[in-house]
Amino acid sequence: MSDHDGAGWPLIRRSLLRRRGSLAVLAAWSVVESVPAMASGVLVAKAVDEGFLRGDALTGLSWLAALLLVYAVGAVASRFTYPIVGAIVEPLRDDLLRGVVTGIVHGHGDVADGSTIARVTQQVESVRKAVAMLLNGMRRFLFTLAAAAFGLTALAPEIVWLTMPPVLVAGLLFAALLRRLVRRQRAAIEANERVAGEVTAALAGHRDIRAFGREEKTVASVTATLAAERAAHQRLARATAARSLITAAGGQLPLLCLLFGAPWLMSRGVTAGVLVGAATYVSMHLEPVMRMLTEVIGGSGLQLAVTVRRLAEADPARLPVTGQPEAFPEGTEVVVEDLEFAYGAGAEPVLRDLSFTVPENGHLAIVGPSGIGKSTLAALLAGLAVPGRGRVRVGGTAPDLVPSARRREHIVLVPQESYVFSGTVEENLRYLNADAGGPELSAAVRNVGAENLITRLGGLDAQVEPARLSAGEKQLIGLSRAYVSRAHVVILDEASCHLDPVAEARAELAFRSRPGTLIVIAHRASSALRAGRILLLDGTRASFGEHRHLVETSELYAELVGHSRRTAGSQR
Repeated sequence: MSDHDGAGWPLIRRSLLRRRGSLAVLAAWSVVESVPAMASGVLVAKAVDEGFLRGDALTGLSWLAALLLVYAVGAVASRFTYPIVGAIVEPLRDDLLRGVVTGIVHGHGDVADGSTIARVTQQVESVRKAVAMLLNGMRRFLFTLAAAAFGLTALAPEIVWLTMPPVLVAGLLFAALLRRLVRRQRAAIEANERVAGEVTAALAGHRDIRAFGREEKTVASVTATLAAERAAHQRLARATAARSLITAAGGQLPLLCLLFGAPWLMSRGVTAGVLVGAATYVSMHLEPVMRMLTEVIGGSGLQLAVTVRRLAEADPARLPVTGQPEAFPEGTEVVVEDLEFAYGAGAEPVLRDLSFTVPENGHLAIVGPSGIGKSTLAALLAGLAVPGRGRVRVGGTAPDLVPSARRREHIVLVPQESYVFSGTVEENLRYLNADAGGPELSAAVRNVGAENLITRLGGLDAQVEPARLSAGEKQLIGLSRAYVSRAHVVILDEASCHLDPVAEARAELAFRSRPGTLIVIAHRASSALRAGRILLLDGTRASFGEHRHLVETSELYAELVGHSRRTAGSQR
């Protein structure tokens, strides 16, 4: 495991060590549970040699009855082991969740956003299930293997030298394959997530893609991502096939060795009953536990290794740090220097080597195809994410270092899907500025262009039913709410994409006339034409400047703006 994996393993180790007593009880019951694996071959040998081969069926059946009794004892022991496993693993979930959340809270002052907590909770639950299956599988493998080896030795020590080497070699080969399996399992999961993210972004940004004429490039990008996913799964399938081959070798070769070695064993005085008993050990115990080893470790073990590493990626360094010494922005200048950001360790950076400056009371439009990192940049500017490298400064201060309550007083981010809650229109509009009076609310509604909507709803005192509002109507309420706030840096992340071009222009001009800095994640190229400065993200490099400069220096920008104008003209 890498160093990055280590963040989760100490929590698991400490939780298990705190339950050493339960682990000891579990080991004791596991010994009892493995009694059939230890005695079965011996009892079968007795039944054959002392009973059936001598023509004494009653004696043979008596030994077999003893075998059934031994299996009954093992079944009773199994009944006791499962609750003990639960008593060990169930608290592990609480310990993990408490440890991770405590790290987030102590590291940041504020709990991370709901999606992060939901993801962490789900991963902790996956760890709990994987540990339960791994603990149960590994204890059965170890105790059954030891019991079978003891039983084979009791029958004839020579049999152990014939049957056990293939099992040990298969175990070593599987251990050597395990690291490759972990890497390929993780690569397959990440490939699935990239496909889901890219397809979701393409579907959500279909208007953006058409407006910028990126249909062919988007299809090519999604196709390449799908090809990479297919290749990742093919590599995983090859490693899984190698695992199956090792399992078959470890499970079947001992029996073949026993059969081929039977003449030699009988020449050394080994009886037919002993050979049948040895075959019982191999077929009923060694082969199943070998299959269990590879399936449990290759399944639950891989899941545990991958999930613990991904759980570690939710470390404090990648979440907003709001518990540091308090700071507060002074002014509205936005400075980004050598910014780099990636989702998770080892992931390809979404943003790389990005630098630009928006002066006091400036107006910036960020353009580029969907999925290129525009919303990620908006989150970084709003202090909702932390750069992996480089720095972001708003008013001379890193926004993630500003306590969230104070940050809302200076920076407001309006997302594409505006949140509207049940309550009055006035309560929705005053959410970011509880002291706003009626005249301020009315001015915001009028300037943003939401007056017809508010009138139709019944005025500021009317009750809002979010489910009955369209996406565009929710955006008008969200824009009005941001306008009412006291924030001097406003970030519109496609916050008007559900409005028509005229309504979008009116809302953007309203925020432009408002004191402070305006940053617009552009849904239409017309937003760029209204901005003083434009940032073009194209996945490989960024271009920054005024509209005329970018038209002359960036072929992509000229193409995007020209295509958008042609599309708008044809639609009109």
